[in-house]
Amino acid sequence: MLTVPVRLSLFCLLLLSLTACKSKLEKKDLTLEEMQQGDGGKYTPVLPDAAATPVYLQRNGTDMHLNIYYPEGHMEGDSAPCIVFFFGGGFINVSPEQFAEQCRHYSSKGYVAIAADYRVISRNQCTAVESYMDAKSAVRYIRANAPALGIAPNHLVVSGGSAGGGLALMCAMEVTGYNNPGDDTTISCRPDAIVAFNPVVDMEEHTFRIRKFDGAAAALSPLRHIASTHPPTLIFHGTDDVIAGYDRVKTYTEKATSMGADITLQTFEGMEHGFFQLNQHDGKYYAITLAETDAWLTALNW
Repeated sequence: MLTVPVRLSLFCLLLLSLTACKSKLEKKDLTLEEMQQGDGGKYTPVLPDAAATPVYLQRNGTDMHLNIYYPEGHMEGDSAPCIVFFFGGGFINVSPEQFAEQCRHYSSKGYVAIAADYRVISRNQCTAVESYMDAKSAVRYIRANAPALGIAPNHLVVSGGSAGGGLALMCAMEVTGYNNPGDDTTISCRPDAIVAFNPVVDMEEHTFRIRKFDGAAAALSPLRHIASTHPPTLIFHGTDDVIAGYDRVKTYTEKATSMGADITLQTFEGMEHGFFQLNQHDGKYYAITLAETDAWLTALNW
């Protein structure tokens, strides 16, 4: 049995941890206008080692690129599977290079791997709704140009971390509207499979997140749009992630599987937001999540 001093110490540690988490979230509690005034952070829209960087969207004089990594010997007309990554950053900042290492890995495995750019709040003075519309445009562009890109249009994995993971799930939602002008909406933006890292599934969880969607948080929250038609999905999530909300992801997974959806939630005890990145934990969980994803995709016969 724990002594009173030990119990008191544990209580104090828990209180400090909760206070730190609350403080971290409060720092994000900005108005939309304040978010739009940010500098966007380090940004590399065109990755220097990408084999091709086509523009899939032009808005207000800004080009949105796809950074494409081809497998060795790949040719136009091939029918390779494709995996596209959307970076995280809370719909506010960060850059396509966040998933460059994963792209290099999957191109070595025979995939056409793509790190997609999209509009974010601080750089483009927009809202998270534009981020979502751009993600849909990117997937449609890839499908529409499948023969030229040498990919199988029905073997498209959409992936991403944090906000990018949320975008991957949002592409699977059956929501009308919210499309970029000029998009061919007869082309599906629904992924054939999803791999999400610490994805945001509840756009109404925090006040600052609601503000990012400028009135559309409820309409575009994946937690409100779970269906039995959900694509096969693999989710990696740390239990100590208070930013994306592990409890929300667990609820999302339970609801989807109860409807018959094929969703696997890989839980990492004590891990925080972004634990899967190469520069975290000496790359340990980067390697683990890659290996788990490889095995999962192999099980799908991809």
